[in-house]
Amino acid sequence: MDLLYKYTLYFFIYAFFGWCCETIYCSIGNKKVTNRGFLNGPICPIYGLGALAIILFLKDYTGDLAIIFTMGLIMTSSLEYATGAILEFLFHSTWWDYSNRRFNINGRICLKNSILFGIMSILLMKIIHPIVIIIVDSINPTFMYLIAIILIIYLFIDILITLNALSKLRYKLDRLEEAIEDLRKIDIQVKFERFTEENISKALNNIRNKDEKIKFKTNEIHHKILNVKEKSKVQKRLLKAFPNMNHKNKNEGLKYLKQILKDKTR
Repeated sequence: MDLLYKYTLYFFIYAFFGWCCETIYCSIGNKKVTNRGFLNGPICPIYGLGALAIILFLKDYTGDLAIIFTMGLIMTSSLEYATGAILEFLFHSTWWDYSNRRFNINGRICLKNSILFGIMSILLMKIIHPIVIIIVDSINPTFMYLIAIILIIYLFIDILITLNALSKLRYKLDRLEEAIEDLRKIDIQVKFERFTEENISKALNNIRNKDEKIKFKTNEIHHKILNVKEKSKVQKRLLKAFPNMNHKNKNEGLKYLKQILKDKTR
C-alpha cells in the first residue's frame, strides 16, 4: 500500500513538472504567460503517466543510456500519439498538430519532440528521480496518504470541471454556427476579422431599421452571440492553451468562436 501512495505522489510530481515545462516553453513562444494544459490546474497527466511508465519499465536499465533514450523515446511518443487519438475520438477535435514539422506521424507526434522526450528520459532516470525518491521517502507515511488522497480528489474535480467546459463549448459552437447561418439568410456579411459583438450589433441594427418585420430574428441572432460570449473563462483558457485546435465537424464555428472571444466588448 505504501508503494501505491508513493507512485501516486510520483505521478503528481511529474505531472506538475510537465506542466511547468509546457507552460515555460509555450509562454516563451507566445511572449505571454500561457497555462498549457488540458486541465485547469497546474498538472499535465500525460507527463505523469509517461514518467511512471519510464520508471517502472526502465528501472533495471539505469546503467544503459542508449536503452533509456531509445525506449523512453518510443514509450513517451506512443503515449502522446495515443492521447491525441483518444482526445480526437472523444471530443471530435485535434488538440495539437505537428503536420508542419518534418518527420511527423499524422500530426500527433514528430521527431523533434520525440528526441526531446528521449533526452528527458535520461535526465529523469539519472538525475531527477533519485532526488524525488529521497524527498518522497522523507515524508511521514500518514501525511503522505493524506496528500495523495487530496490530490486524487482534486484531480477528479478538475476533470469534471474541464469536461463540463467542453460540453458547454460544443453547445456554444452549435449556437454560433446557427447565428452565422442566420446572418447569411438575412444577407448580413460580417468579415471574419471584424466578427465582434459591436460590428454584429451595428449590422443587425441597420437591417432592423430598414425592415421591422425582421426585428424578432435580429434579436434572436444577437441573443445567440451574447450566449456564446457568456461565462467563457474555461473555454478561453483551453483555446489559448491549444491554439491549433481544430474541430472535425464544426471547424468554421470554432474559428469564429476564437475570433469573437478575443472581443473585449462588455
